[in-house]
Amino acid sequence: MPARPYREPSPVEPDPVPQQSEAARLGSLRSVHAPPPLRRALLGPILIAALIVAIGAAGGASRTILVALAAVTLAILAWEPLRNRGWSAALHAQGLVLLRRGTRRVVTFDDVNEVWYEIRPIHNQAGAYLGALRLVDYSGEEHRLPLAVNDGGTLAISVLRECSGPLLVEARRALGEGEVLTFGKIQLDRAGITVGGARMMWGEIRLAVVSHARVRLYRRFPIMAWRTIRLDRIPNPGVFVGLVEQCAAKTRVDDPLLVPFTSGDEKLRAQAAQGDNEWALREMLVGGLFCVAGIAFTLATYSAVSNSYILAWGAILFGAFRFYKGLASLLRGPRL
Repeated sequence: MPARPYREPSPVEPDPVPQQSEAARLGSLRSVHAPPPLRRALLGPILIAALIVAIGAAGGASRTILVALAAVTLAILAWEPLRNRGWSAALHAQGLVLLRRGTRRVVTFDDVNEVWYEIRPIHNQAGAYLGALRLVDYSGEEHRLPLAVNDGGTLAISVLRECSGPLLVEARRALGEGEVLTFGKIQLDRAGITVGGARMMWGEIRLAVVSHARVRLYRRFPIMAWRTIRLDRIPNPGVFVGLVEQCAAKTRVDDPLLVPFTSGDEKLRAQAAQGDNEWALREMLVGGLFCVAGIAFTLATYSAVSNSYILAWGAILFGAFRFYKGLASLLRGPRL
């Protein structure tokens, strides 16, 4: 991918420069992050699948249907832990060392040209659920950084600050010099922003709201957004949000953890962490109610005479899944 106009690689020195050692390029080690042991990560999905089989067997459901339903449930819930097995990241002052199944990659923050967000389709009260970061260097090579690890929030904030912070400084300077900056299909300059071919001057934008991995731009009447921009579909979304904050007349950031270097208020972070816990408890409550309701409906439709019933597997599976996600979030702690 081409370098952005506000982020150019260092010019090539005319004389050969001695190669730095890896330790010098990375700096001191700050922390090591790895996913939880696979047996612990798979315990929840296995228990939920077993619960579905036990409930269905108690109601006399077909063994074939139960096995298929349990297999689908287990596959959905176990996909992410299995995908991240054997992975770890060592965070250094100036870069990362990524280990995955014997493969070792070194990524220095100065070599990162683009940062992409992977947003999970589950959101909470505090903001978006950031599942992974994708770092693209100047050669076009992509490095995926899963965040389902111990202290994943600290890892993500550190990487975002080191990679996107310098980009934001350069972008603001380029904007002040009159350059047009490009973020995917979006272009902005100090006069206005162009989204999907439609142009709007900054003076016409009354409010910009950053919420649940989206930036909503409102005109004079902040009821219907003029344009909604998904942060997981543009490169360097943190830089983009920082520029919108600078140019728009008024900006409200409801995702303080998603753009940490532009909204670093510790009070907002505490509120976000509290919102995470509230969301987790609410998910457990709603999921438990759906699961119990599905079981109750199945038992209520059971007929002893005809030995038939209606298995409310949708409600049971949906409820079990939401309960599991809430419980996992509560045990894991605040997330991005």
